[in-house]
Amino acid sequence: MKPVSRSHEQDAFPAGPLKTGALSRNEGENLNEAGLGARYSLEQIIGTSVQLVDLKETVMKVAPRKSNVLIRGESGTGKELLAHAIHSSSNRRFGPFVKVNCAAIPENLLESEFFGYEEGAFTGTRRGGQVGKFELAHKGTIFLDEIGEMSPTMQAKLLRVIQEKVVERLGGGLPRAVDVRIVAATNVNLEELIKYGKFRADLYYRLNVVALTMPPLRERKEDINDLVSHFIGKYNHEFGMNILGITPQVQSLFARYSWPGNIRELENVIERAFNLVDGQYILPKHLPKHFIEQLTWEVPLEDEFPQIVDLSEVDYASEKKLEQHKTMFGDKTLTDVIDQMEKDLLIQALGYSSGNKARAAKLLGISRPNLYKKMLKHKLE
Repeated sequence: MKPVSRSHEQDAFPAGPLKTGALSRNEGENLNEAGLGARYSLEQIIGTSVQLVDLKETVMKVAPRKSNVLIRGESGTGKELLAHAIHSSSNRRFGPFVKVNCAAIPENLLESEFFGYEEGAFTGTRRGGQVGKFELAHKGTIFLDEIGEMSPTMQAKLLRVIQEKVVERLGGGLPRAVDVRIVAATNVNLEELIKYGKFRADLYYRLNVVALTMPPLRERKEDINDLVSHFIGKYNHEFGMNILGITPQVQSLFARYSWPGNIRELENVIERAFNLVDGQYILPKHLPKHFIEQLTWEVPLEDEFPQIVDLSEVDYASEKKLEQHKTMFGDKTLTDVIDQMEKDLLIQALGYSSGNKARAAKLLGISRPNLYKKMLKHKLE
């Protein structure tokens, strides 16, 4: 991204009231070249399931408005993709689209990232200072990913920006008016964080004007085939290969799998298979081990297409182990078993520490914030 001169910053972000309206098409193209434009549109969100069609229709209604949007959804569902699509469908589409991952930036640096700083504000500053993300997003959209990880101090400062529509750089200087639409995203329950005093209710209501939810892949499995075709096309191009598709048996496995990692996991599985495939079709042997372990009497073959073998050919020692597994865990998936073990360990550690969160976190070898997050996940007070 090209640095912005100090005089240009002052012209672009005056201290007084700002003009309204989107940037021109040429200005928008320049932003895309600088890496500040949205890269995805609504048409690039793949799927024809009822949930996704309803979501796209809602986005078309709310995108042209100015209201802030809160996107909910599990990790890997495509929340950032949806944020890009909201911007691309809005009247601000020729303006900047600026992304900030609130969990990836250390708390002591987040304020300077958000609001920028003047030269000499602290040790190690750049000559001429630095433009903050909110100033960069002027007349456009700022995407705040993992908003639930933001500290209470930064929450208060963000709330002030939303209310007053001005930012002040660290180290002084005049307040700078900004015209920014906020699209935030979270994979945690903000209502639970509010209950435990970890998230401000007033900020929640400012962000949650329009709430959208990206459905998990397990709830829209009819979209898997379209997604698989998309990723195969993508990696055929990247790897210089010509994979034609997946076998019916792999398709069956994909339909039965719970996809805890959602679309990101599906793409990972396809990319992994591209590193192992030696024909024109992705076979069960090219999938991660936990896919094969979910098979019962279907046996993966070396042939191009699978078939169902006679039960007399089945390894009965493996069948016995499968029955033992069912006796121990029933129909629980690996994810269900791990979640239950995690919950039991949390309860045990909290019991040993008499409810002292710091001691419990130390016993488990995790941080206190991570402990609170897991307690919220398992509804442990």
